[in-house]
Amino acid sequence: MLRKRVMASLPDHLESVAIDDLHPTQLTLGMQEVARRAKKMMAMGEEEAEALFRKKPIPCVRGPGNQLYLIDHHHLCRAALIAGFKEVYLDLSRQADWSHLDRTAFWEEMEREGNCWPIDADGNRRPYARIPNHVRDLTDNPWRTLARSVRGPAFRDDDETPFKEFMWGEYFRSFMSKRLIETDFDLARDLAIKLARLDEAQDLPGYLGDTSRD
Repeated sequence: MLRKRVMASLPDHLESVAIDDLHPTQLTLGMQEVARRAKKMMAMGEEEAEALFRKKPIPCVRGPGNQLYLIDHHHLCRAALIAGFKEVYLDLSRQADWSHLDRTAFWEEMEREGNCWPIDADGNRRPYARIPNHVRDLTDNPWRTLARSVRGPAFRDDDETPFKEFMWGEYFRSFMSKRLIETDFDLARDLAIKLARLDEAQDLPGYLGDTSRD
């Protein structure tokens, strides 16, 4: 169901955009987080939802064919669709223009700048062409869900490295099975927090180290 938006005047750095016009730069999502966010949005009044979208505008890169590519807030856009919203706001202050590049050069530049994650839920690198054209087609990544659930106790919440939850998810995947996440999420979460303190994780963004030594 399409929900109406409260459309007051916008600051110069914001511009309304249809979610259908935004192209993903990753293959997967943490669907548990999407469901949680969508539930909250469904309970919001129109003014509260408008405030949320203004607070979290979408940073994009303009690519070949003048198409817009998300570099953050994939979960927000997917949740907004589920909640019945069709539009969000672009952050014009964080919009690079690489529309002059051909598609191959564009994706190579995106990866160099840390603006895409062409890795599937099993840790396999995929061709850029496998990245879906719409956020509704992104598939679930339980490792990303696990990493998001321990953000704070396992690694710093204030680290703004792009795709850090995916990086941590890949690390956790090397130590445990997906079946553990599916059958005992609390145990997987406890294990992830312990694994995050090991020296092996020190190169990951937001690494806290062994706080028991403090």
